[in-house]
Amino acid sequence: MTVKILLVEDTDTQLKFLRDGLVEQGFEVETATNGSEAYKKVYAYAPDIVVSDIKMPAIDGYQLCRMLKNTEETKKIPIILLTVLENKIDSFWGKKSGAQLFLSKSIDIKELATNINSTVRRYPVSEEYKQELKAKNNADNSAQFRLNTILNDLLLKSVFSNEFRNLSDFLNYERILVEKLFLLLSSFVEYHVAGIYFASPDDFAENIMYIDTLGRNLSKNMLSDVSYDFFRKMEEQKSLKNTKFEVVRMLLGKELDYEFGDLSSKIIIPFVFDKKLIGGICFYTRQDIDYSSFRYFDIMISELLTIFKMKYQYTEKEFMSVLDGLTGLYNRRQFEIGLEQEVNRTKRHPSDFSLAILDIDFFKKVNDTYGHQYGDYVLKTVANLMKQSFRKTDLLYRYGGEELVMIMPETNIEGAVIPVQRLRRMVEDYDFEYNGVKAKVTVSIGLTMNYQNMNSSADILKSADEALYKAKEGGRNRVVLYEQ
Repeated sequence: MTVKILLVEDTDTQLKFLRDGLVEQGFEVETATNGSEAYKKVYAYAPDIVVSDIKMPAIDGYQLCRMLKNTEETKKIPIILLTVLENKIDSFWGKKSGAQLFLSKSIDIKELATNINSTVRRYPVSEEYKQELKAKNNADNSAQFRLNTILNDLLLKSVFSNEFRNLSDFLNYERILVEKLFLLLSSFVEYHVAGIYFASPDDFAENIMYIDTLGRNLSKNMLSDVSYDFFRKMEEQKSLKNTKFEVVRMLLGKELDYEFGDLSSKIIIPFVFDKKLIGGICFYTRQDIDYSSFRYFDIMISELLTIFKMKYQYTEKEFMSVLDGLTGLYNRRQFEIGLEQEVNRTKRHPSDFSLAILDIDFFKKVNDTYGHQYGDYVLKTVANLMKQSFRKTDLLYRYGGEELVMIMPETNIEGAVIPVQRLRRMVEDYDFEYNGVKAKVTVSIGLTMNYQNMNSSADILKSADEALYKAKEGGRNRVVLYEQ
């Protein structure tokens, strides 16, 4: 079957030269002298391929290509753009406009014919598709009208995307970021209740859900129902150790005149990146709405995913800066800060807290006997056992070398000895094995608390060190409480 070409060229001489050459090569050729005429002839002629000049008045080749590729009934027709321009930027725009090929006008006619045939074979247009194209009544849609529609749509998408991207300035101010996100989303998304959740790389961090109710008061029962529904969906992606919800922009105003069951339409979207849950968003409304049919739904999700990725990576960077890279516990610098804060807190609001220092027994011997990789494995394993033994409110640190530290807020020494002894027994009973080599490991622990005669963090740390020294002197694998 003869290949049908729509040839678009505004110069009479060049048009005749190309038409005659292509006819001689066995093609059926229809011509147009401008983009507007070409747009109409695509419907009337239903070509197998469009070959168009780029430099044309009013509607150029780029715009013609963009119009055809953004219209459902014409987007499958392949397009070759011809130009005397050879700058890389021209080739770039040719590809971005949707053209299959970008060729020089000086190309030999036989070589052009070869490119046309190979393009038609690669992007065939069925007879059924062409018949449906001819059947479309496009008389009322001028090329300029179609072009304006496309340009307006591109402008709206660009503005829409920029609104989200402007929020990247607030990545380190989570509360402000959430408020601005709600403000933006509420301007174009219909909802009665919406929620936002940013996941943390810290498994022990509180999972906070921020809720917007557009200024209406939400009952505790409804708040609980929404958060439960939302986090249940989040937990399909990751097991959350701790969940909590918090309200943002819930101004004093009218009480809600509906219940959770009245929210007939909803959408809950978890955001996952690199196989990790990085957050989620939800919308609930009393209206009958299919959120996925929203005009810019895909763009909205894409831009939100970008924000959530940047927020997670920012949090992760901040989080990793305070962690010990090997054990995943907080580092020594954070211990010094945490201890000082706890001392100051208990001075302002008198209460107890306990401090324990753990030392892995004969750790140098483990390294010398089995190698440093085995020693690293032991350290990481003991750190993981610590995480299992203590509360989420307890603070765990690597103090240095094989010494690990625990701060237990709101806990006196009698209460602290229970989890500390539990940890000691867990380490003693654990079967350490790395690369097929088995070993038994024990730990010594010194335990103290903020006694009244201790006026500084240095005093408390010194007392824990003294208790640890006695644990080692007493035979190791034991917990020793500091005695005043």
